[in-house]
Amino acid sequence: MTEPERPQGRVPVLRRISRIVFIAELAIGSIALLAILAFVFLQALQRYLPIEGFPWTGELARFSLVWLTFSAAGLLVTSRGHIALEVVDVARNKMLVRIVQVFAMLVVAATGVGLTLEAWALIETQGIIKSPVLRMPMSWVYVPVLIGAASTAIRATIAAIDVAVNGPVISTDASADGAEPDRSAGNGEQEATA
Repeated sequence: MTEPERPQGRVPVLRRISRIVFIAELAIGSIALLAILAFVFLQALQRYLPIEGFPWTGELARFSLVWLTFSAAGLLVTSRGHIALEVVDVARNKMLVRIVQVFAMLVVAATGVGLTLEAWALIETQGIIKSPVLRMPMSWVYVPVLIGAASTAIRATIAAIDVAVNGPVISTDASADGAEPDRSAGNGEQEATA
């Protein structure tokens, strides 16, 4: 996944912050993906070696999957890489498309808020519980979940405001029928405001 392109010139502070957050979330997701790959290969290799296996590899692989999922959620909202049905996006009435896209982003934002609140509750209540093998406090496991869920809520709210103010984002696939899109699907507008 590459960072969306932006116009050249003076970059405002929010764009710089957005770029830093984008890179940090992408780095966390990449590290988590590489960790999953390494730990799963190590588990498979352990089955054929005459040494005793490392039980912590399975535990870290599972935690890395959770961290990958939530660290990438905000990125997917901003880059429009999330699963979406673009049934209404081909409608000729751009106001209808705008309303549906704003509503969809508000639903994602509300879901992100709910996940953030639940992750916060888990961090507060699960500190006494330790992971089975590493004996790591389970509250530590939920910190990246909290950050990813909060990022998703914030990015979806910004995307909803962006669509409400600037009009709908029409993907190139949706506008392939010859209709001229209001804005490019280059995602730069949404990333720039995130």
